[in-house]
Amino acid sequence: MPSSFVREKPLQGLKLTMIIGTLAFAVGGFVGVLPGQELTGLLLLAFFPVLLAVVVAGEALLAGYRLARADDPGARLTARRGYTVVRATEVVVAIAAPGLFYVLIVQIGGETSGPGAIGLLFVGIALGVAAYGAVVLRILVEYYYHRERSSVSKTTEHGGNVAK
Repeated sequence: MPSSFVREKPLQGLKLTMIIGTLAFAVGGFVGVLPGQELTGLLLLAFFPVLLAVVVAGEALLAGYRLARADDPGARLTARRGYTVVRATEVVVAIAAPGLFYVLIVQIGGETSGPGAIGLLFVGIALGVAAYGAVVLRILVEYYYHRERSSVSKTTEHGGNVAK
Protein backbone atom coordinates (compact mmCIF):
# COMPACT_ATOMS: atom_id res chain seq x y z
CA MET A 1 0.00 0.00 0.00
CA PRO A 2 1.38 3.38 -0.88
CA SER A 3 1.96 5.88 1.88
CA SER A 4 -0.57 8.28 0.31
CA PHE A 5 -3.34 5.77 1.11
CA VAL A 6 -2.18 5.40 4.70
CA ARG A 7 -1.97 9.20 5.07
CA GLU A 8 -5.46 9.64 3.63
CA LYS A 9 -7.04 6.69 5.47
CA PRO A 10 -4.96 6.05 8.61
CA LEU A 11 -7.61 3.95 10.33
CA GLN A 12 -7.83 1.60 7.35
CA GLY A 13 -4.04 1.25 7.34
CA LEU A 14 -4.02 0.55 11.08
CA LYS A 15 -6.80 -2.05 10.77
CA LEU A 16 -4.93 -3.81 7.96
CA THR A 17 -1.69 -3.77 9.94
CA MET A 18 -3.40 -5.22 13.00
CA ILE A 19 -5.11 -7.95 10.99
CA ILE A 20 -1.88 -8.95 9.25
CA GLY A 21 -0.02 -8.88 12.59
CA THR A 22 -2.68 -10.97 14.31
CA LEU A 23 -2.75 -13.53 11.52
CA ALA A 24 1.06 -13.69 11.39
CA PHE A 25 1.32 -14.16 15.17
CA ALA A 26 -1.41 -16.81 15.19
CA VAL A 27 0.02 -18.77 12.28
CA GLY A 28 3.56 -18.44 13.67
CA GLY A 29 2.41 -19.73 17.04
CA PHE A 30 0.37 -22.56 15.57
CA VAL A 31 3.16 -23.71 13.25
CA GLY A 32 5.69 -23.63 16.07
CA VAL A 33 7.84 -20.66 15.06
CA LEU A 34 6.90 -19.01 18.37
CA PRO A 35 7.47 -21.61 21.09
CA GLY A 36 4.60 -22.26 23.49
CA GLN A 37 2.19 -19.93 21.70
CA GLU A 38 -0.10 -22.42 19.93
CA LEU A 39 -3.14 -21.80 22.09
CA THR A 40 -2.43 -18.07 22.45
CA GLY A 41 -2.43 -17.65 18.69
CA LEU A 42 -5.71 -19.50 18.32
CA LEU A 43 -7.31 -17.48 21.11
CA LEU A 44 -6.09 -14.29 19.49
CA LEU A 45 -7.80 -15.28 16.23
CA ALA A 46 -11.04 -15.89 18.09
CA PHE A 47 -11.06 -12.89 20.44
CA PHE A 48 -9.35 -10.06 18.50
CA PRO A 49 -12.48 -9.49 16.37
CA VAL A 50 -14.16 -8.08 19.48
CA LEU A 51 -11.73 -5.13 19.36
CA LEU A 52 -12.22 -4.92 15.62
CA ALA A 53 -16.01 -4.81 16.14
CA VAL A 54 -15.65 -1.84 18.49
CA VAL A 55 -13.61 0.05 15.89
CA VAL A 56 -16.03 -0.80 13.07
CA ALA A 57 -19.03 0.17 15.23
CA GLY A 58 -17.39 3.52 16.00
CA GLU A 59 -16.75 4.09 12.31
CA ALA A 60 -20.34 3.18 11.48
CA LEU A 61 -21.72 5.54 14.12
CA LEU A 62 -19.57 8.39 12.81
CA ALA A 63 -20.59 7.64 9.22
CA GLY A 64 -24.24 7.48 10.27
CA TYR A 65 -23.95 10.84 12.01
CA ARG A 66 -22.37 12.38 8.91
CA LEU A 67 -25.04 10.81 6.72
CA ALA A 68 -27.83 12.16 8.93
CA ARG A 69 -26.37 15.66 8.70
CA ALA A 70 -25.94 15.51 4.90
CA ASP A 71 -28.22 17.51 2.62
CA ASP A 72 -29.35 14.50 0.60
CA PRO A 73 -28.60 11.22 2.44
CA GLY A 74 -30.30 9.09 -0.20
CA ALA A 75 -28.09 10.46 -2.95
CA ARG A 76 -24.97 9.79 -0.89
CA LEU A 77 -26.03 6.18 -0.31
CA THR A 78 -26.84 5.53 -3.95
CA ALA A 79 -23.86 7.38 -5.46
CA ARG A 80 -21.61 4.37 -4.94
CA ARG A 81 -23.91 1.42 -4.38
CA GLY A 82 -21.10 -1.13 -4.32
CA TYR A 83 -19.25 0.76 -1.62
CA THR A 84 -22.44 1.08 0.42
CA VAL A 85 -23.05 -2.67 0.20
CA VAL A 86 -19.44 -3.48 1.16
CA ARG A 87 -19.54 -1.05 4.08
CA ALA A 88 -22.85 -2.46 5.34
CA THR A 89 -21.47 -5.99 4.98
CA GLU A 90 -18.40 -5.02 6.99
CA VAL A 91 -20.54 -3.58 9.78
CA VAL A 92 -22.88 -6.57 9.95
CA VAL A 93 -20.21 -9.27 9.77
CA ALA A 94 -17.62 -7.53 11.97
CA ILE A 95 -20.16 -6.90 14.73
CA ALA A 96 -22.22 -10.09 14.39
CA ALA A 97 -19.26 -12.51 14.33
CA PRO A 98 -17.89 -11.73 17.81
CA GLY A 99 -21.44 -11.26 19.10
CA LEU A 100 -22.41 -14.71 17.89
CA PHE A 101 -19.24 -16.18 19.39
CA TYR A 102 -20.05 -14.54 22.73
CA VAL A 103 -23.57 -15.99 22.65
CA LEU A 104 -22.14 -19.44 21.87
CA ILE A 105 -19.70 -19.19 24.79
CA VAL A 106 -22.43 -18.08 27.19
CA GLN A 107 -24.99 -20.63 25.98
CA ILE A 108 -22.75 -23.65 25.39
CA GLY A 109 -19.35 -22.83 26.84
CA GLY A 110 -20.07 -23.48 30.52
CA GLU A 111 -21.36 -26.97 29.80
CA THR A 112 -18.61 -27.98 27.37
CA SER A 113 -15.34 -29.57 28.30
CA GLY A 114 -12.37 -31.04 26.45
CA PRO A 115 -12.89 -31.61 22.74
CA GLY A 116 -16.16 -29.70 22.73
CA ALA A 117 -14.41 -26.60 24.04
CA ILE A 118 -11.76 -26.91 21.33
CA GLY A 119 -14.53 -27.24 18.76
CA LEU A 120 -16.13 -24.10 20.14
CA LEU A 121 -12.76 -22.36 19.82
CA PHE A 122 -12.60 -23.39 16.15
CA VAL A 123 -16.08 -21.96 15.60
CA GLY A 124 -14.80 -18.71 17.15
CA ILE A 125 -11.79 -18.78 14.85
CA ALA A 126 -14.03 -19.26 11.80
CA LEU A 127 -16.20 -16.34 12.88
CA GLY A 128 -13.08 -14.26 13.52
CA VAL A 129 -11.68 -15.04 10.08
CA ALA A 130 -15.05 -14.02 8.58
CA ALA A 131 -14.80 -10.68 10.41
CA TYR A 132 -11.21 -10.24 9.20
CA GLY A 133 -12.32 -10.98 5.66
CA ALA A 134 -15.13 -8.42 5.77
CA VAL A 135 -12.78 -5.73 7.09
CA VAL A 136 -10.10 -6.56 4.51
CA LEU A 137 -12.73 -6.42 1.75
CA ARG A 138 -13.67 -2.91 2.84
CA ILE A 139 -10.01 -1.87 3.00
CA LEU A 140 -9.48 -3.17 -0.55
CA VAL A 141 -12.52 -1.24 -1.80
CA GLU A 142 -11.25 1.91 -0.04
CA TYR A 143 -7.87 1.35 -1.69
CA TYR A 144 -9.51 0.89 -5.09
CA TYR A 145 -11.36 4.19 -4.77
CA HIS A 146 -8.17 5.88 -3.52
CA ARG A 147 -6.26 4.66 -6.60
CA GLU A 148 -9.10 5.76 -8.84
CA ARG A 149 -9.13 9.26 -7.32
CA SER A 150 -5.36 9.56 -7.44
CA SER A 151 -5.20 8.48 -11.10
CA VAL A 152 -7.87 11.04 -12.03
CA SER A 153 -6.05 13.78 -10.12
CA LYS A 154 -2.74 12.88 -11.83
CA THR A 155 -4.45 12.99 -15.20
CA THR A 156 -5.91 16.44 -14.54
CA GLU A 157 -2.59 17.74 -13.16
CA HIS A 158 -0.76 16.87 -16.38
CA GLY A 159 -3.45 18.25 -18.67
CA GLY A 160 -4.57 14.87 -19.93
CA ASN A 161 -8.03 13.78 -20.89
CA VAL A 162 -10.21 13.29 -17.81
CA ALA A 163 -12.98 11.40 -19.61
CA LYS A 164 -12.31 7.69 -19.49
